Amino acid sequence: MPRWLALFWILLLLAGAQEDLGRAVFDAANRARLAHGLSALAWDDRLYRAAQAHAEDMLRRRYFGHVGPGGPSPEERLWRQGMYALKVAENLYELDGPYLPLDFAERAVEGWLKSPGHRRNLLEPRFTHMAVAVLARGTRYLAVQEFAYDPFALVVRLGPVVARPVRLVELKGVATRSVALLFRGYRLAGFGPGPVAGSWVLPVDEAPVLVFRQGTSYYQARCPADCRRLGVQLKVVDRRLPARQVALRLSPGRYRLAFGETPVPYRAMDGAAELTAPLAWGSLWVGRGDTLYYRIPLRP
Repeated sequence: MPRWLALFWILLLLAGAQEDLGRAVFDAANRARLAHGLSALAWDDRLYRAAQAHAEDMLRRRYFGHVGPGGPSPEERLWRQGMYALKVAENLYELDGPYLPLDFAERAVEGWLKSPGHRRNLLEPRFTHMAVAVLARGTRYLAVQEFAYDPFALVVRLGPVVARPVRLVELKGVATRSVALLFRGYRLAGFGPGPVAGSWVLPVDEAPVLVFRQGTSYYQARCPADCRRLGVQLKVVDRRLPARQVALRLSPGRYRLAFGETPVPYRAMDGAAELTAPLAWGSLWVGRGDTLYYRIPLRP
């Protein structure tokens, strides 16, 4: 058989077996982890869809990198597929082929192990899930490997944006004493003595509490009288702002939610919860105990 014809058939066969290439890299990566005394990672279809989308985007727009011109970021690609884990990573690999699956897989994993950053991702002991997509255009091969620490199953359904009541809180002034604003016992912010400025969007089911320091203890301020004495103004107004309906489903157990770009503890949940989250929060967080594991962006 002429060499060009053999090459044609190899390319034709590999074009129809690129998912096999991804699985071959996945298996080779797990063999490397086992050889280093680590557990093998589970395949995750959400990670695979994100990897596939990125590989297609790199081939279509002719670039090579974790972020294409104008985005999206790796985290945004995962969010689009319903993966909200906080600890994620991505490895990329590029070769000129053609290659048979096993040969390409070994080359990719060997290359990652020789690169400190890629090796750190591949041998991270805390990761639980992985997927690999490999695409080829002509003789150019691209591999995208996605990792995630996904300790418990989380299903998120984001509903439409609607107007819902929220509590707008503003604190300003020049404090004569150290003051702090609390929400459900959590310290939202602390100031002073000196300039004070801050604003928050809170649920309407509970009002914030202003406390001030006297000696070595803090006492609850009773405004407006105490606020004038402390040199601050505390304004609390209920308004209707855009919010998103969020439905969460988890395996049975006790979890906790937080909100805001800097997480503020919100409420506990037992395996499932439905709530309306103001877009102004930016993010909703899901965790267990004292640790947060997932971040769900709220803005469209």
